[in-house]
Amino acid sequence: MAEYNLKYGSTAARVRTLGAQITSFKGADGREVLWQADPAVWAQHAPVLFPVCGSVRDNKIRIGGVSYPMTKHGFTRNPEFALSHLGEDFVDLVLTPTEESKPMYPFDFAFHVTYRLFEGGYTTTFLVENRSDRVMPLCLGGHPGFNCPMEPGAAFEDYIVEFEKPESGENCLAPGGGLISGTEKLRDFTDPRTLPLSHGLFDERDALIFAGLNSRSVKLIHRQSRRGLKFDFPKMEVLAVWTKPGANAPYVCLEPWHGMPGRAQDGDDFETKPFVTLLEPGRVYTSWFTVTLI
Repeated sequence: MAEYNLKYGSTAARVRTLGAQITSFKGADGREVLWQADPAVWAQHAPVLFPVCGSVRDNKIRIGGVSYPMTKHGFTRNPEFALSHLGEDFVDLVLTPTEESKPMYPFDFAFHVTYRLFEGGYTTTFLVENRSDRVMPLCLGGHPGFNCPMEPGAAFEDYIVEFEKPESGENCLAPGGGLISGTEKLRDFTDPRTLPLSHGLFDERDALIFAGLNSRSVKLIHRQSRRGLKFDFPKMEVLAVWTKPGANAPYVCLEPWHGMPGRAQDGDDFETKPFVTLLEPGRVYTSWFTVTLI
């Protein structure tokens, strides 16, 4: 496993080849923004998700009428990505089929993950190339964890997720992080643009999954100081918000997904899942999200 240090002005980051995860991000004040993967709580920093987001029924997907084994969030957490390009302020890592992925996903692909810094922020870009001779269905997404609280003397409950536009507060229920079994209107969502954070929200439900949002941008901020970060996901249709249930842990994940977990009432054909992209042979699909400190 290799790690690369990136820098742009007063902004610094570190990215590792294992799972193509960004493991550190600091702005001008030097504070660590990313969760530092405490193995006693959640031993990850910012996984990338491909070719599924969330759980699938019985850990299987069906493509072209054939069933294949598939793990939650896909197979990109454990493999080593190869270095494609490196600069002072960016790194591009790429994954091609591995011995782990081949039994799960019968396609020839290149999955690029690029991190690029700017002053006070960074962008994660995904680029998928279909090198096969048939249509390739795919989903993808991010799973970055951010320290919360972010400033001395603050508590997790001092923070809110503030949406760019008014939202309904409808949450897709996925008990235990499994299949989606229904929806609910969050009782905490009394302001159509504000979700107050509390550990109880996640202890009762696991992840919050917002599909069909009006917003493509949210802020994770302290309700009084208004400090925190802005999170933009222009092409992603779904945003999940998560911290480990029952852990009372000082972090929260903002997860932009082009895709979503399987729904209990759906069939198993991957090609018909919500938000799946059907990528033609020889074509590429690109999406991204951006983190900016406030």
